[in-house]
Amino acid sequence: MKEYRQKEMKCLVVAYSLLLLLLCTKVFDEVDITQISKYEKVFSVFEGITVSSILYMLVLIGDMVISANHKDKLIGLFFIPRAGCTVFSRIKNNKISDMRFDNTDAIKKYKSIINDIPSKKFMRHKFENAKWYSIYKKNAEEPSIIQTQMDYLMCRDLNIETFEYLIVYFVCVVIFSDYIHWSWKFFLFLLFMLVVTNLSTHNKMNRFVNTVIAVDLSIGKGE
Repeated sequence: MKEYRQKEMKCLVVAYSLLLLLLCTKVFDEVDITQISKYEKVFSVFEGITVSSILYMLVLIGDMVISANHKDKLIGLFFIPRAGCTVFSRIKNNKISDMRFDNTDAIKKYKSIINDIPSKKFMRHKFENAKWYSIYKKNAEEPSIIQTQMDYLMCRDLNIETFEYLIVYFVCVVIFSDYIHWSWKFFLFLLFMLVVTNLSTHNKMNRFVNTVIAVDLSIGKGE
């Protein structure tokens, strides 16, 4: 599944790094050639590119260090459960609106699961996600499921990548203050991207979870 995000993640980090060079360093500043030698200009450019490269590597390393479980917690801001953890409760309460399946059919097919949903929140989330995951595993090779899962994972990792870049930027402003300065424009841009990618991730997550249910129901009808 890793191929889903290699190009997009690298492009996003490169875009952030270029924007950082533009807004947070002196690399692209206009210089008075009468006041600065060509060697000093080259050295200044080299410094800015070096620091932005360090940020690039730290973000990619951070992505490898953070587990999928912790990524999901960050996406949910540590209080919003994953869509799979509430899917059957939402089916039961008619809170899923998806044109690909009838909620009544879903309630009938998953009646035994719905009846066994625990009352305690933690156990309920764990139970529902486990049941949903077992359905996913049966239909994991379906093209529509593969595509929606790839879309979800890509958005999730782009959001985590933006969060990591924001943290690394804070750290570098302190450690490399001679080379990187604080920019409200850059900070607000990263914050905007953080919100947009988070909302996109939740939309794609719901789409992925619902697709698993839609496929399972359609296969059941076919049988």
